[in-house]
Amino acid sequence: MHKKIPVSRRIRYSLEYALARTFFFIFRVLGRKRASNLGGWLGRKIGPLLTAHKTAVENISAALPELDLEERDRVLKKMWDNLGRNAAEIPFVRDLKFSEDDVRLVGQEYLDEFVASGQSAIFVTAHYGPWEATALAGKYCNVDVNIVYRAANNPLVENYFQQERKGVGYEFVPKGKSGARSLIKAIKENRPIALLNDQKQNSGVPIPFFGRDAMTATAIADFACKLKLPVYPIRAERTEGGQMQVTVYPAIYAPTDGDTQKNVVSFLTTINEIYEDWIRERPDHWFWVHNRW
Repeated sequence: MHKKIPVSRRIRYSLEYALARTFFFIFRVLGRKRASNLGGWLGRKIGPLLTAHKTAVENISAALPELDLEERDRVLKKMWDNLGRNAAEIPFVRDLKFSEDDVRLVGQEYLDEFVASGQSAIFVTAHYGPWEATALAGKYCNVDVNIVYRAANNPLVENYFQQERKGVGYEFVPKGKSGARSLIKAIKENRPIALLNDQKQNSGVPIPFFGRDAMTATAIADFACKLKLPVYPIRAERTEGGQMQVTVYPAIYAPTDGDTQKNVVSFLTTINEIYEDWIRERPDHWFWVHNRW
């Protein structure tokens, strides 16, 4: 039996839903590039005023203490710009394609390698840059990639966002037991799965991340160790002129000999080190507002 939602919350959900639809209507009228610019502007103006900005300051100060105050503020301002652009670009995700003028693809040979194998594989990415663009890997391979995600708290907004994302190259499955079953089914059917493994999971294991242990989900390593699946790191970046770039990296493999738990920890450490390299290279691209630690 579903819990009854309080009237005050239903009203808030309805207002948030109406606001989301209004903004998406405006974004569509403007077109992708102008909508992206507007979203970036809104992100820069509104983001630093939110309570999440304090979390971002604490996280980046601890992870990258070498940044001085001016550089830290510049990075976080660009982070809010990226997050605003990401939100404004959701109505256009279905229209994105790999091309020199839209989204440049680097590492095409690794997608071709996956397709030619006829086997399942794992794509691992992070909340980094325009991460929705990584869905184009599924479009290119002509297969929907099953991805686990955390649903929005507002069910009206959540349903609307998923409608906007239909046909983008991902099949979204919720976190939890049902999501795990969907991933196992996809692997058995030789379909790819994708995981964004850069957020805190209390039921995970502590793995070093920027010098501090961070509770990390184990699904990537569990599947990679037990099934010997290739894991392809993939990241999306923003480039000059409003374009994007998606880079697919060579497959990495988890250790499979010896103690399974040690192998899982070792492989998750490797994944976190990849994330660290990406973030150090472009710190403004990462989602610092999440309390990873």
